Amino acid sequence: MPIALFSYNWDSLNLHQLKHALVDRSLNYANRDYNQEELTVLLHQFDNNLLNTDQKMRLQDLATKAFFTLAKDVSQGRIDQNLFQMLLENDPESGLVWERKKKKYNYESDLKLALKTHLISELLYRYEPHEKAYYKLISAYHRYKKLKFPAIDYRKDLKEGDYGYEVTQLKTYLCESGDLKKCEKSYINFPTFDTTLKTAVLQFQKRHYLKQDGIFNRVNALYAKRTAKDKLAQIELNIERYKLFPVAESDRHIIINIPGFSLQYFENNVFAKDIFVVIGREDRPTPIFKDYLEYIVLNPTWSIPQNLMKKDYIQHLVDNPTSLLEDDIHIYQNAHEVNPKRVHWEKYLDYEGHIPYQMIQKAGEKNVLGEMKFIFPNKYNVYLHDTNAKQLTTKRYRLYSSGCIRLSDPYMLLALLAPDTGYSYKQLVGMIDHKTTKHIRLEKKIPIHIRYLTVFVDQDGYVNFRKDFYGLDKIQRQAFKN
Repeated sequence: MPIALFSYNWDSLNLHQLKHALVDRSLNYANRDYNQEELTVLLHQFDNNLLNTDQKMRLQDLATKAFFTLAKDVSQGRIDQNLFQMLLENDPESGLVWERKKKKYNYESDLKLALKTHLISELLYRYEPHEKAYYKLISAYHRYKKLKFPAIDYRKDLKEGDYGYEVTQLKTYLCESGDLKKCEKSYINFPTFDTTLKTAVLQFQKRHYLKQDGIFNRVNALYAKRTAKDKLAQIELNIERYKLFPVAESDRHIIINIPGFSLQYFENNVFAKDIFVVIGREDRPTPIFKDYLEYIVLNPTWSIPQNLMKKDYIQHLVDNPTSLLEDDIHIYQNAHEVNPKRVHWEKYLDYEGHIPYQMIQKAGEKNVLGEMKFIFPNKYNVYLHDTNAKQLTTKRYRLYSSGCIRLSDPYMLLALLAPDTGYSYKQLVGMIDHKTTKHIRLEKKIPIHIRYLTVFVDQDGYVNFRKDFYGLDKIQRQAFKN
């Protein structure tokens, strides 16, 4: 239903609040045009009682339209969610899932109340994603808008002890990027690669998730050739992406960033711990959604999902029916163990229906879930877990799972959650050592947010850039409203 614009009565105080909101560096960080110039002129004339009836109606019209457009931009963002979901649905083979944010807004009702109470500014600020990480990205946007990176001429790898004009170029670049803190002209022009410059190169490598060896090589040079304008566009996309996420409002919550391979644990809304994680492969992506961590299983068994049975295990059983027993995976039907040699597994190759068997891996050293799993019940059958393939948690690019999230240090998460289990951490470890399977429900559910951010600001205030492993940057750019 079209909005009846003239049913909203804007007085001078509300108009001035709107005027300031339209140029606010947070609400309108990208300096979008909401007809601010015309509104400002008309408001000045309105304050001096110089408007005729038609001009007053024009001012009311402009103000109402500006409010609704800004409110939607702030709360829902400029990534067209309908178009984005359609693009995902048009490519079901990608396996990409991004759940819609469920929160709905009643802008008309909100505006009527705000006009009565003169709380226009407060209302607009309430629409924002209230997270420190979001505001840090906006600050990064304003900084990168002013940057222009100098050229880098790559001729050879640069390392500590090297000398030449390329070193001066590198110093100039890293000073502009913020990685080099010593930016005096005398230091920049002294063309020697010293320890200070090596530290700056290491910081550059860390921010771009490159091999951290302090050597500025060809790969580093390619990353340095990205323009500030390109990086600004990537920052902007991730700012708008925040508006698609449910807000992390609880004092205690977990945020997992897929491109960052990280799990961050927050206590009292303050960052507490960071755990490296292994995520879903490009062809088996981890879904993006929010849920609640509800219970822990110590010494878990693994019930292999139907989709993995079909993708990964049926062919093995066709080739050798007893092959799974080597990994302590047993076949069951109606809770009774089945001899795999007596099943005609060939019929389940390329099978579209439900396979009438269960494959369960017993708890123990061979179990792919390791010694514990952390469950937030969801339709994707995704959860956090330990792993028996510890070497994968040390890789730089950790995309090895089939959608679940493997923890590099599950014991750290167990210790953080121990106060909600009714047991001490020492008791929980004792249960693991006892080798019996134990289900432990948390006394309070903990929100867990699985997100996808290819730009973020780390705890030290540095802007980090990550690869778009799942291609979601590219897809969302197609749905981006400029």
